Amino acid sequence: RARASILAAASRRRLGDAAIRPGSSVIGVTVMVGTDPAMRGGIASVVSAYRDGGFFEWARVHYIASHVDGGALAKTWRFLCALVSLTRTLAVSRVSLVHTHVSSKGSFWRKALLLWVARRFGVPTICHLHSGGFADFAARGWGGPVLRAAIRSTLESSSAVVVLSERWAAWAREFAPLSRVRVIGNPVQVPSQPIEGRSGGPGEGGRVLYLGLVCEAKGCFDLLRAWSMFRSRVPGWRLAIGGNGEIDRLLAEARRLGIAEDIEYLGWVSGAAKERELSCADVFVLPSYKEGMPVSILEAMAHGAAVIATPVGGVPDMMVPNVHGLWFEPGEVAALAQCLERLAGSPDLRRRLSQAARERVLAHYRTETVLDGLKSLYLEVAQGR
Repeated sequence: RARASILAAASRRRLGDAAIRPGSSVIGVTVMVGTDPAMRGGIASVVSAYRDGGFFEWARVHYIASHVDGGALAKTWRFLCALVSLTRTLAVSRVSLVHTHVSSKGSFWRKALLLWVARRFGVPTICHLHSGGFADFAARGWGGPVLRAAIRSTLESSSAVVVLSERWAAWAREFAPLSRVRVIGNPVQVPSQPIEGRSGGPGEGGRVLYLGLVCEAKGCFDLLRAWSMFRSRVPGWRLAIGGNGEIDRLLAEARRLGIAEDIEYLGWVSGAAKERELSCADVFVLPSYKEGMPVSILEAMAHGAAVIATPVGGVPDMMVPNVHGLWFEPGEVAALAQCLERLAGSPDLRRRLSQAARERVLAHYRTETVLDGLKSLYLEVAQGR
């Protein structure tokens, strides 16, 4: 028994972080392809969470950035570099699997080519779908039945298709019946202690936070219209908006509605600044028309903000209405104003929702929990199970 322990310890030293858990099978080098983690957006946040959670070390990940910010020339050049890098890696290394993070439209077709190249080398592939609009993209086919068939073939040819919610999994199984679908949610780092020190009772005012792309599809302008109704009934609250996009239009619309003095534009918020904003927000709102599994909602739930959202994409799998947060249908401005008023008037309701939301994140979306599921999938795919 002692000799076996010594041999096991020596094996772990040779393999480094690839042998994190006793009894886990060791896989070779893996390749992950996606947007540059230094960029802004949901996929970059997910990839960064994988890396920061130790997954890159465990899976011996060779990361290839296939997309960067910039013009068409910069993006095309980055993709061509990614294609060359992937091909060279497949040719010279023992690659156990290739895992691509996929959005819609051009992102899908670029990743479909990279997945095809990996399969030509006989390497298993994982197609990880992130875009909340992917079902619409696949249904329309961006060119008719031939391209719909190509989308279906890409999914069914992959060793695994990762989706973010059970609703999305049901769609994928119907659209591509031969695909091997797995549900793995987005990870979020949960603060060690619940956040305290937010606003007190009714009439004391408070802070509502929005983080994300400023555009029509995210419901940002619906939020401004709802705020103009809300503030006439509940004075003293502030709306903080962090993100990039149509900022000039946002500020102009706030002035037109007469609510500019209530708005604090934060710019793009990340790192410690994001932690501070989430920690002092009484309410987090995401009034989107389309989503995958928004990391911003998970972060708000983890930090103890009461959440208002629309039941789109994976949101219904993330939270139960009136248990973990409040819902309203996309575009229903009056309903959003009512949700704001309801939370502003009841600190007890905010506290109850935020506590339940934090518990749900701890149970299902904590980084360690999500990465355990991803490790299991990697082992299954690499071993051909």
